[in-house]
Amino acid sequence: MKGYSILLVDDEEIALMGLQKGVNWESLGITKCYCAAGIKDALGVLRMHHVDIMISDIEMPGGSGLELICKVREEYPEIICIFYTCHADFSYCQEALRLGAFDYVLKPIPYEELEQILQKGLLEMQKGRTARELENIWGDMTHQEEKSSAVETVKKKITENLSVEISRDELADLVYMSPDYLTKLFKKETGLSLSDYIINKRLLLAQQLLSSTDLSIVEIAQRAGFSYSSYFVRIFKKKLGITPNQYRKDCLNRKNEV
Repeated sequence: MKGYSILLVDDEEIALMGLQKGVNWESLGITKCYCAAGIKDALGVLRMHHVDIMISDIEMPGGSGLELICKVREEYPEIICIFYTCHADFSYCQEALRLGAFDYVLKPIPYEELEQILQKGLLEMQKGRTARELENIWGDMTHQEEKSSAVETVKKKITENLSVEISRDELADLVYMSPDYLTKLFKKETGLSLSDYIINKRLLLAQQLLSSTDLSIVEIAQRAGFSYSSYFVRIFKKKLGITPNQYRKDCLNRKNEV
């Protein structure tokens, strides 16, 4: 399993060394421990390395830990931040928590207690990641359902309006999409372009009319949405290999045989 990483920020080298040696990082699953002496160094580490959790002092040269957490919250909101300081001022604690710190601990704290806090912080981080993953999965599923629903709406509109011309723009407006996006989405979902799908549906209607009515070829062409009967005959033969009249005769012959 991939280990966690931590960033320790303190201008006192002794404090950093104490944390590095005193905490049982391995038991927490922390495999990488980075150190920084102030805000500038800390931000440099964050830009170069992935960090899961950060422990920072408050009072440091070049800027306070409160300033640091503000920048971390803006740029790296997933990082769990803990303040480790000798300042017992409640206003510091209040401000740290308001800025999004996970916890605020006073120096010196037994390393076992700090380990428990770190463990809770890592658990909270993992819960957050799991929640985001579930949210992304749900979002993807919902988005896919919306796309499928849009395609079904377009297909229904086409089926209900085979006898009249309906433009790509009209269909796109129906599902609140741009014409280009709808065209790509429809091809992806059905395997057919909009124009091919419409022609196939019109030809299917024409086949039904040829086999079940005595309507003329001109009338069938009109009811199936073809402006010209000559175009209808040409498309019909291209797609089915025979003319509409030949199709009708074949249907009649099959009925007579039965």
